[in-house]
Order: sequence, then C-alpha cells, then structure tokens
Amino acid sequence: MNIEAVKTQFRALKMSTAAKELDEVAAKHKAAVSLHWISELLEREIDTRKEHGLQKRIERAAFPELRTLEEFDWRFNPKIDKEKIEELAKLEFIHNNRIGLFLGKPGTGKTHLALAIGLLAVKAGLRVYCTSAKNLAYEITLARAKNNLDVLFKKILSSNLWIVDNWGVVSMGREIAEEVFDLFDRRKYNSAMILTSNRDLKEWSEVFPDPVLANATIDRMFDRAEIVIFEGKSYRLKGRIELPEFRVTKTARKEEAKI
Repeated sequence: MNIEAVKTQFRALKMSTAAKELDEVAAKHKAAVSLHWISELLEREIDTRKEHGLQKRIERAAFPELRTLEEFDWRFNPKIDKEKIEELAKLEFIHNNRIGLFLGKPGTGKTHLALAIGLLAVKAGLRVYCTSAKNLAYEITLARAKNNLDVLFKKILSSNLWIVDNWGVVSMGREIAEEVFDLFDRRKYNSAMILTSNRDLKEWSEVFPDPVLANATIDRMFDRAEIVIFEGKSYRLKGRIELPEFRVTKTARKEEAKI
C-alpha cells in the first residue's frame, strides 16, 4: 500500500497531523508494508461519514417521500419536456441560484420530479429544504408568534435548493404575504428554487391580498426561471375518471418563451 494513498485518506477525514507524521511513524516502526489494513479501516470510516452526512441532509430536507428520476414513467405523459428536466438534474441551476417552475394539473408528476431533483442535490452534498406552500404559511405564522422568524429564514435561505410544492393552494393574509415576498426577494442571493403549482398563472395574484404585492412577488418567481409545463394524464387518476386538461394560457407560454 502506498503511503501517499493513506495520507490522502487521513486528509479526507481531516486528520492532518496523522497525514503529516505518517512518514516518520512508519519509518520508526518499519510498518510501511502493513498499511493495507490501516487503509481499509480509513476507507470504511470515510464511507460511514459520507453515509451519515447523506442521511443528515435527507432528514434536514424534510422530503415527504423519496423519489428518483429512474422511477418516473416518461411514457405515461410524453408531452413533459424530458430534456429540460434532465438539464435541471445536472444541478447547474442550483449553483446559479435559478428557479425551476413546474406548472400543470394535479397528478402529472411535478412533485415527483421536484423531489427527485432534490434527492440528487442532497446526494451531491448540497443542502435542500422542502416544504409545501400551505406548510410554509403555517411555519411563518408559528415563527412570528414565537418571535423567531430570523431562525426560520436562516434555515430556508442557508439551503442550496428550496423546494415549494403546491403553490397557490392557500391564499395569504397581508402579514404572511409580506414575509413570503421578503423570502423570495432574498432567495436570489442565497439559493435556487423549484416551485410546483396546479393553478394557472393568471390566478396566482389571487393568492395575495393586493395586486402590488402579488406582482412584485410573481416577478421575482420568474426572474431567470426555467418553466416546465406538465400536460397530460394524471398518475393518481389512472384507470379512473380524468380531470379536465390543465389550461396552458398565453401568459404561461409567453413566460416560457422568454427563457
């Protein structure tokens, strides 16, 4: 076993002194020929630390469930832009603090693909924070009541990727809407985002108490966003009655064309 390889393993474990002193200790004990077992132990330690780190990041992300791209049935809804999803799955948009907007009717795979990209990010060593729009409003309300809004904001904005599922499900009062605007405004300097929504774009303003706040927040959502339209059948309603097709308005198509 090469001593330099063992030194590399020590450094990977942040054991700089051991790496520095290895030559002297090995020479003193003439133990260079017996480094194989040390290397194997170190490799196991490295693997264990990596696995523990991954599990901690998964717990921190608070995914409602774990999903992967491999599980996704692209043939069920072939209209979904697979190329755009695969590009997002490369995670470059995260490093550039950009947004992925997944728009379409329920059951077409928006949440599945958002969670799958989130899991890829976690496996790549990135921090992810996942929540639903309803839960976000609840968390903000609770944090305001406990006077620890800064703690919540730090938790969200310290993430490399922020996933907000089911945007537009609940309307917001002014106080909550103002905090959401603040979060979206600060996000562009701190983290990337994936946001999913079943509602048509022209209905998004109804989430907010006044049009000025609505327009300002929505403007920040579409700043450097990658829009993916989810059209087609519902996975959840497979074999049952179908919902009407999601309306892809001119507004959505125009926003998509701008990117």
